[in-house]
Amino acid sequence: MRPTPSIAFVLAAAAIGCGSGTPGRAPADVAGASGQDGAPADAAPATSPPPMTGLAVLNSDFSTTSLSILDGAGALVRPDCVDSATGANGSVTSTISGDAVLPSQPQLGGHVIIVDRGNVALTFVDPASCTVVHQVLVPGPRTNPHDVVMLAPHKAYVTRYDRNLAATDPTLAGNDIAVVDPINGSQVGRIDLDAYASPVEGATILARPDRALLVDGQVIVSLDEIDQGFTAYGEGKIVMVDPATDTVTASIALTGLADCEGMTYVDAQRTLLVACGGPYAGTTSKSGIAVVDLGLSPPALTRVIPASAFDGRPLSFSWALAIPPAGGGTRAFTVTTDPNDLQPDALFAFDYVAGTASQFATSGPYTLGVPAALPGLLLMPNSTAKTPRIDLYDVSAEPTATTTFVSDPLTGLPPQQIAPY
Repeated sequence: MRPTPSIAFVLAAAAIGCGSGTPGRAPADVAGASGQDGAPADAAPATSPPPMTGLAVLNSDFSTTSLSILDGAGALVRPDCVDSATGANGSVTSTISGDAVLPSQPQLGGHVIIVDRGNVALTFVDPASCTVVHQVLVPGPRTNPHDVVMLAPHKAYVTRYDRNLAATDPTLAGNDIAVVDPINGSQVGRIDLDAYASPVEGATILARPDRALLVDGQVIVSLDEIDQGFTAYGEGKIVMVDPATDTVTASIALTGLADCEGMTYVDAQRTLLVACGGPYAGTTSKSGIAVVDLGLSPPALTRVIPASAFDGRPLSFSWALAIPPAGGGTRAFTVTTDPNDLQPDALFAFDYVAGTASQFATSGPYTLGVPAALPGLLLMPNSTAKTPRIDLYDVSAEPTATTTFVSDPLTGLPPQQIAPY
């Protein structure tokens, strides 16, 4: 993955409690729970994400960020729910940086969680009242958190993408999965991934854990496999982690692919699709979609749909999204991009069994963000400068553009990501 923008750390310790206290109230799902010596009691780890309540839209110009809320049918209900000027207790603290993402799946507790890479924090937002109810630092400065999986009220996995070479405590250096208590931000463990870094002659590759999915009691994590300077790329990989023991139970090499990040899971076929962008501005031969069969024991890579099956340009590493037609099938969506930032983005539908693909829309260079799906509907964030919007496509059969709407008319910030909560 390309380096994300460097955002100064602006969270005031008093505003977030430095991991020892939290502004606002604690998440409702843990209120009143207690255990030995007054410590909160916890449940067994979740085995699957909770059902979707609605959709969250992250709008950003990479300096300022806002969050909008859509209902379960995709209609806008709260533009500018919170933004970078929203303090945790009504203060003017820059609670959300310009470099933030949403989790890959809905999370326990019903809140929208913002994974704030710039502030190295998790921000919990009540989508009904549009207030920041809870916020904690992710342990380890400059570790660049990329995703979170809430496993229990007092246990979460946070993927820490970067390695902080200045860290004196190796447990806080990153390039791992931090096991944290999301209530107070304390680190209660870590899952070392150094053993899963690819060997590359003349380079030291970092595992760089990125996106994460909770599937059938296992947490699947994509590993980008890139060196510290983002110049050397190893072979893409995913690992599967058992949250009951905090150990890696399987490692699957995505042979021939590099810079693999976004994932989508098809429960009916027990199939995982992984988007791989290939080396940035390098050969497209290592860009494509990895198709992994999780029904096998052990899980295995069964096919690769290369960039040449699309338009020969690199695929976005950020996402792939499976949405079958109304009549069923093995269809998904992805986008190709121009690393020179000149040619339009191209939106494709593809069959992940047949390996065929067809383009059905284009937009300006690097304007198509990370979309979400509802039954028969693709919601595509489009950050075109003059008309930032969400484009809707009816995908019940052949993809057809229907309408558009502005996700945050109050700030005018362009949408970058849509995700279920």
